[in-house]
Amino acid sequence: MKYIFTLMLIAASLCAAAKPMQKVSLQLQWLDQFQFAGYYMAKEKGFYADAGFDVEIKKFTNETDVVGDVLSGKTTYGIGRSSLIWNYARGKEISLLSAIFQSSPLTLIALKTSNIENIKDFSGKKIMITEDAVETASVHAMIKSSKIDEKSIEFKRHTFDIEDLIGKKVDLYAGYISNEPYLLQEKGIKYKLFSPKERGFDFYSDLLFTSQDYARKNPQSVNSFNKASIKGWEYAFKNIDETVELIYKKYNPTNKTRAALMFEAFELKKLAYIKDIPFGSVRKSKIERILDIYRLMGLVESEVDMSELIFSSRDVFLTKEEKEYLRKKQEVSVCAISSMLPLSDLEHGEFIGVAADILKLTKENINVEYRFIKSSGWEEAMQKVSNKECDILPMSVPKREDKDIRYTTFYHHEPLVIVTRKSQNYIVDVDSTIDKEFVVASGNPFVRDLKKKHPWIKLNYVDSLKDGFRAVERGKYYGYIDTLISTAYAFKNSSNGHLRISGQFDDKIGISFGVRGDDATLFNIYEKLSRNLKHPDVHNYFNNWVSVNYVNSVKFEYLKETLFLVLVVIFIFFYRQHIFKKKNSELEELKDKLLELNQTLELKISDAVNEMQKKDTYLLHKSRLAQIGEIVSMIAHQWKQPLSTISALNISMIMAIELEQYDLSDEKQRKEFLDFLDKKLKKIEFYTNNMGQIITDFSDFYRPNKHQEECTLNDPVFQVYWLLEGSLASENIDLSLELGSTSRVKLFKNEFVQVLVNIINNAREQFNEKGIEDAQISIKSYDIDGVAVMEISDNAGGIDEKIIDKIFDPYFSTKFDKNGTGLGLHMSKNIIKQHKDGKLYVENIQGGAKFIIEVGISEDKDEE
Repeated sequence: MKYIFTLMLIAASLCAAAKPMQKVSLQLQWLDQFQFAGYYMAKEKGFYADAGFDVEIKKFTNETDVVGDVLSGKTTYGIGRSSLIWNYARGKEISLLSAIFQSSPLTLIALKTSNIENIKDFSGKKIMITEDAVETASVHAMIKSSKIDEKSIEFKRHTFDIEDLIGKKVDLYAGYISNEPYLLQEKGIKYKLFSPKERGFDFYSDLLFTSQDYARKNPQSVNSFNKASIKGWEYAFKNIDETVELIYKKYNPTNKTRAALMFEAFELKKLAYIKDIPFGSVRKSKIERILDIYRLMGLVESEVDMSELIFSSRDVFLTKEEKEYLRKKQEVSVCAISSMLPLSDLEHGEFIGVAADILKLTKENINVEYRFIKSSGWEEAMQKVSNKECDILPMSVPKREDKDIRYTTFYHHEPLVIVTRKSQNYIVDVDSTIDKEFVVASGNPFVRDLKKKHPWIKLNYVDSLKDGFRAVERGKYYGYIDTLISTAYAFKNSSNGHLRISGQFDDKIGISFGVRGDDATLFNIYEKLSRNLKHPDVHNYFNNWVSVNYVNSVKFEYLKETLFLVLVVIFIFFYRQHIFKKKNSELEELKDKLLELNQTLELKISDAVNEMQKKDTYLLHKSRLAQIGEIVSMIAHQWKQPLSTISALNISMIMAIELEQYDLSDEKQRKEFLDFLDKKLKKIEFYTNNMGQIITDFSDFYRPNKHQEECTLNDPVFQVYWLLEGSLASENIDLSLELGSTSRVKLFKNEFVQVLVNIINNAREQFNEKGIEDAQISIKSYDIDGVAVMEISDNAGGIDEKIIDKIFDPYFSTKFDKNGTGLGLHMSKNIIKQHKDGKLYVENIQGGAKFIIEVGISEDKDEE
């Protein structure tokens, strides 16, 4: 029973960490393109959702005023250029979160034929540039630095049409190095760039920002949004192919080609990643340099106080008055209730418990010392705050009649539970206990609200929780009512074998800071702190005093049983779904055998393959069953690697538990342990889904109406890389990719993946058999004469010339003594032949073999 209770408590604590999604909006500064890729990926990959945000990405229109919309609260976050610094200098209350591009992509472009070799040659020329002096300050500063009289230059209003430069209507064109140079390259036109960055006028670009007001009120939320955005950008730059494909299909109002988006991606990556500068950082020194340039241009006159410009996650944005108040006050007196763990206690003069942890969390945001005044209980503590003997009570339950205490917004809600004897039934509906008598510890602050919400309840009072437990155990009262944390802590630290938590009220107790009523400034400070305490942090402090200790008391074999049950549930679910799709009784019998074999992994799989080979003669006499037997053989062949990986994952989890690699009493290691389990179980889920897809694919193998996906040859390679890179690395096999194919082809994608896995696994077996130490597998793709080509090469010694022409024949195998079926390469060739102009063949190369796959390029008019 203790084990079951512990699992329920752990599950409840994990679920409690979830909170409703916070709706926020992000305003783009231009039309959709790779320039905003990180934000798209943060949304599409769930990074925003993981951080608790439901994000609306607002499109740019000609009426969009990004700064105005953010400052007015019309949108939460915005993206702007270095002109945000100019806006701040003019009194706009802006808070910069991160600079995605450490340098601006703005540049001047001249045709090679214009004979413009340096900036001095600008004199007498026509330059197409926007009229916004702030946005183009770096360009004008570059021109001025060369001592050119700008009056000698004819500035033309920007049409955003590169044909004006090509047609020589202008001599120089202001554009982005990530866009216009690609257009010129496509047309075969040579050009020259004049970048302000290269001449010392280096500005930021694409700054993520919000208003100072919003940042003051929501610093933790702002910090989380910024981190999720940066995570999205890092993913986008690490997975450029995937990101480009998403933008091409979903965020592409200007109909850019994939190649144009790819060019933009690589150029912007150079601007985002600067050596020794953390991604997204905003540096005060660079902002000062930009302000200097604005002063040079006459755009800024006075000195600028930058203390509020750059957002800091460790600052709750107190007003100047509030900061001065804390500086003078120096310390805050705290009513510390003793002998009330896990909530609070004074032990050898040290304040401990959840309340103490909450105060430590506040010290991350305000620089103040705490002085603790001992109190014996809730009533005495609240009286001391009312009498101004204490400034605050860190954990309080508001009372409406209190005039001398002000209560902040709730920072935590704690459930109320009922403890009964184990012989009593679980309480589904609290109102069903109207005829029962309950007991509570006198002085508990929640009693007043409890009686108001449930006037029928019959309450009796005892001096302490222990007295309440004892009275219930003796049968004097039906149940004892208290908070979940106090009750769970009591179960942890005392023997209560005849009691259990049997029910829970729908109501939860709101917990806040109680502040002396005559100090409005102090109340405002703790109101901000209360609003910005992160729910997961607070929950972890409560959890540390209960759940971690319960985990320590659980025997490890129970945890192993739980993991085993999870695996069993996954397999049962998968097979049940598969069986529902099939009505043939013979196929069901074979699948049941396959499920039985699966439980002992590769050993029984090998026996099953041999058994099915013996039945081939019988299956050939029955045309219907012959097809089924071949499919099952294929499935068995393809299931070996996923099952081996699942076994390895299972062993790694069991070893981590048995060797006690994680100290579960330590909060950080407990979180690492949960993350470790989550990653392993997600991989197991992936492989079981993959196994299910294998059966679905092969059961449909001979059906003519299979769906093809349009993609590049590179797409299935990435899937195979993710699937095999871990196991290949464990065997010291180097898998390298050189993917140059960009053409679109139509693939049976999942079957194509199986072909690649089959070829790679064959190479791996050769490495192991021959003991190759410097084992290497290379996958290369390219386009030639209307065909997309993929080459899979290895250095495993090649294929015997006597059998190289037979390896694609059905049932030909060099591994019958090692349970080879002879179906793998035959099946692979049949799969490739189903594609347009599909071919699969092999040739020996120096030191190894090379398998070549050819697929005809899709006839896509748009792509042409």
